[in-house]
Amino acid sequence: MIRSTNILLRGMTLVSKFVLIFFLAKYLQSAEVGLFGLLSATIGYALYVVGFEFYNFSTREMIGKDPKRWLGMIRDQLILYLILYVVFLPCALFVFFKGWLPWTHIFWFLTLALLEHIAQELNRILVAVSEQLLASVVLFLRSGAWCLVVVAIMWGDPASRNLEFVLGGWVLGCLSACAIAIMKILSFDRSSLKCSINWRWIAKGIKLAIPLLIASLAMRGVFTFDRYWVENLSGLSVLGSYVLFVGMATAVLSFIDAGVIVFFYPKLVSSAKSGNITGFKKDMKELTINIVGVTVFLVLACYGVSGFVLRWLNNAVYTENVVILYWLLLAITIYSISMIPHLGLYAFGNDKTISYSQVAGFLVFLAVAYILGDAMGVIAIPVGMCVAFTLILGWKLFAYRSIFKRRVAI
Repeated sequence: MIRSTNILLRGMTLVSKFVLIFFLAKYLQSAEVGLFGLLSATIGYALYVVGFEFYNFSTREMIGKDPKRWLGMIRDQLILYLILYVVFLPCALFVFFKGWLPWTHIFWFLTLALLEHIAQELNRILVAVSEQLLASVVLFLRSGAWCLVVVAIMWGDPASRNLEFVLGGWVLGCLSACAIAIMKILSFDRSSLKCSINWRWIAKGIKLAIPLLIASLAMRGVFTFDRYWVENLSGLSVLGSYVLFVGMATAVLSFIDAGVIVFFYPKLVSSAKSGNITGFKKDMKELTINIVGVTVFLVLACYGVSGFVLRWLNNAVYTENVVILYWLLLAITIYSISMIPHLGLYAFGNDKTISYSQVAGFLVFLAVAYILGDAMGVIAIPVGMCVAFTLILGWKLFAYRSIFKRRVAI
């Protein structure tokens, strides 16, 4: 029942994102949709920098630990984030100084970057301490409920059909998510707060997080620089089409992460830590079946509904660029499959392999997109993704099989 409720909430979050991007394409100018895509992608990239991927270390540490220690670990993590904000957030303003984003949206950028990061980290903590149902509620408020409210108001009130109204709804959604998650976090045992800040633990986490940070910045770079590249090649209007199609395609990843991975990675980490190879192998088999099955179903569903969506939008700029969607769906399929060996490597703590493969993939993406850009135009971007993700899949699969064989032999 709990898992079914989780899947329902996360499925509603996915549907809400679909609904939002469709109605933005319907009610806003294509250029506004493109600007929304640039802003959201840049916020997402900034979160990786200020978050430093420290959660990969901290959540692994929390799993299996005495609940009395949780709040102290969360406090230490917060101290690190405050330092990182002071150091790195000013660097994020580079995109405004360069004119890539308009200064009129600086308030929205800073506010949403802060709230998104808080909500995201709280959600991850709830997952790590096996509060999956509450984590799903928080995720729905942060990424789903506000979308439906905004769409309903835009549908009934033409005066609300502007980008600022959408961004305001996003802020309120994040605030409500943070409030509920914080209430739960504050209910944890507070005895560990009496201990001094564990700087050694923080330093250890930073050292272990750096390879994954590099890997995440590389991978997230693919889904951030692609938008800036499309704008450079074809302008904000075509970028609006790209944002719509990449939103449809990456929703597949969002559902797999929220409906599949979130349930398996704590078990995989626990089995790997305890040396339970039999349990680990069983969980990996179930993970593989779930990821492959869900990916195929959702990709086919996206392909099937695309025709109805285009007819409903009745906008030539989207119809003329629909081939972008087909390439993106292929790229997302490859990326989803690569998450299977990725989670195996993560559970065994082989972060360097993850980092090397994703950095290599990012460089390949840049090279392919640059080489094919003049000849293929915007299509070079998803083609570059396909090539890069294929490299990453092969690299991670080979590394995982090698490590698993060694673990079995021990």
